[in-house]
Amino acid sequence: MFAKRLRAAREARGFASQQALADALGVAQSTVANWEGGRREPNFALTLRLCQCLEVSADYLLGRVDDPQATVVRPSQVRQALWDGKSGLSPEDEEELWEDVREYARYRLQHYRKRR
Repeated sequence: MFAKRLRAAREARGFASQQALADALGVAQSTVANWEGGRREPNFALTLRLCQCLEVSADYLLGRVDDPQATVVRPSQVRQALWDGKSGLSPEDEEELWEDVREYARYRLQHYRKRR
């Protein structure tokens, strides 16, 4: 199941070849071929990178759910939650605001990590 879903997700995300996905992940094309052929499976870290790169959930790749987007939160969903899609800003200003939000989140994350 993993092999079929990986290939489907790769193609759906626009990676026309195994080499294109391999390049994005920093692995050999033969590694992706082995995953898609069902001969090998990626380790945990590579599975997470696959999910990020392909914008699918690990639950989908592992066959736990049928919806590729189940449990995946997209940046556009966060933006929608933050300003209901009605910011009233130009696209450039909205992008600048979004970068400010990400920068603040990184700052707060560092703060919380230091407290531990």
